[in-house]
Amino acid sequence: MSYEIKNQKKIDLNKVKLDIEISNNYLKKYIGKAYKNISQKANIPGFRKGKIPYQIIDAKFGKQYVLNEAASLSISELYPDIIMESNLKPIDYPKIKINQLAEDLSLGFEVELELEPEIELPGYNGIKVTVLSTDVSDQELERQINNIRNNFASLEPVEDDRPISKGDYVTLDFDGEIEGKAFEGGSAEDYLLEVGSNTLFAEFENSLIGMKRGIKKNVILILPENIENKDLEGKQANFSIFIKEIKKKVLPEINEEFLKNLGDYKDADDFKDSIKKRLIEQKESFKKEKIIEEIFNHIVDNIKSNIPNVMVTGRIKQINEEIDEGLKKQKINRDNYLKAINITEDKLNEEIRERALREVKEYLIFKALEKAEKKNIEPSEDEIKKEKDNIISRYKKEEDIKKIREFFENPEGEKTLIQTIKRRKIIDLLINSAQVTEEKNTGSGDKEEIWTPDEDKTGAEKKAKRLWTPGSK
Repeated sequence: MSYEIKNQKKIDLNKVKLDIEISNNYLKKYIGKAYKNISQKANIPGFRKGKIPYQIIDAKFGKQYVLNEAASLSISELYPDIIMESNLKPIDYPKIKINQLAEDLSLGFEVELELEPEIELPGYNGIKVTVLSTDVSDQELERQINNIRNNFASLEPVEDDRPISKGDYVTLDFDGEIEGKAFEGGSAEDYLLEVGSNTLFAEFENSLIGMKRGIKKNVILILPENIENKDLEGKQANFSIFIKEIKKKVLPEINEEFLKNLGDYKDADDFKDSIKKRLIEQKESFKKEKIIEEIFNHIVDNIKSNIPNVMVTGRIKQINEEIDEGLKKQKINRDNYLKAINITEDKLNEEIRERALREVKEYLIFKALEKAEKKNIEPSEDEIKKEKDNIISRYKKEEDIKKIREFFENPEGEKTLIQTIKRRKIIDLLINSAQVTEEKNTGSGDKEEIWTPDEDKTGAEKKAKRLWTPGSK
């Protein structure tokens, strides 16, 4: 064998030392490579790079220099195998100390490694969580159905002489002046506006309420602070407004014609029942997400173990690389990005650090939970097969199915699959152990989004799926 781990011992809480020996035959193989490397890099008068005799290299640099180069090459080549055999997870570069190095002896050295810490979990069973009820009120159902009807609404002219009211759609011409001069964005023709939508600005849109078709009006308004052109903020503008047309939004009736655009529904009651069912599923998803979020907040806030800074800084580097890669694809430089999201570099760095720390903590929490709940989360062969079949069933093309099957057949694919099942089981264990109190949903919030096909996973399941792990993005 090319190497042997002679000894492995713990020297600190998260540090171990390995005593390793590399065979002399293996070292000798790299002595030749060391001479070639030095020959290609060295500048020795009278000799071309790559053509320097070994004797000249020995005379110029010394035999020990060559042996050190050979040792470095040998260790670099074997290090991944050594780590795999030792079943350790280092989080930083190793510290290496050579104890024995000679041309006719084995290479002896020590490797000191800092490992992923095994954090001490606080109590995580029976955590009290308050969530909104998953009941769907009549008002919520009606609001959701109206949201859908709104997507198929038509604009129809209002009754003759009916004045503009909030929610109407008006076609208008307007000309704005500041101190007798036109300004950018202050004029338009045949402009379609939903009154009250704040597409322009509130005072302008409010001034239209009560006007009628064919009427012209002059208004004096103060331009708002959030106007795009900052030079115009707070200035007084004179607007001449002419109303050409007033329309109202008309929602379609829930009839056979309307339902055939949405799917295979028998009648209006069938449609309403389907929407209610999906809203309940969505609320169940939000409920699970809230429970797992609160449990993780509790664990994160009560961790006593120190989090290695090297893991956090490593994740910070990854996040920055991800941001830069995304900006490069969109051809946006970092300064313009910061302006667009209205944030300083220091504030962005602070947010990235907070995110990195949270993600490292969550990763270590999952690792600790996997160990603590090992007996409860180990998947059976039947569960693994079911998971494989479920994933494969999502693919239609034979080429894609073949690729995913091949992935599952290799050790890495099998490991990924098992890890996914374990994390989902952990999520279920945490949710089932929580003490959940439901609060009645008053239904007074903003409009809720309708369920869509890509939301077939609960937020909690998505969390387990998107969990950052070292080496991933």
